[in-house]
Amino acid sequence: MQKKELELQKYLKIISDKSKYKIIKHLAGGEDCVCNIVRKLKLERTLISHHLNILQKANLIKGRKSGTWIYYSLEKKTFESIEELFKELLGSANIRGKPNRLDKNNKCN
Repeated sequence: MQKKELELQKYLKIISDKSKYKIIKHLAGGEDCVCNIVRKLKLERTLISHHLNILQKANLIKGRKSGTWIYYSLEKKTFESIEELFKELLGSANIRGKPNRLDKNNKCN
């Protein structure tokens, strides 16, 4: 498998986790602290911290310390890279809805 395919699969595996996806979706609305993420997602603080750590190590999110608080946000450059990987590996025409491969009668060949 190509290096780029493995990279895309790595991101998809992380994002496919329900809790990590919820955190990413929440942070898509803007920067936030752990206490608000815990309150919004109704998950244990330790579980949220665990997921935030994984997301940060994968460079999907970043943290900004302000006093005793850490504010998390999406690492937009990484998501732009993921989008580019999709386009490169699948072809931008396919992503936008290229016609299917069925014959004129909508039958498999």
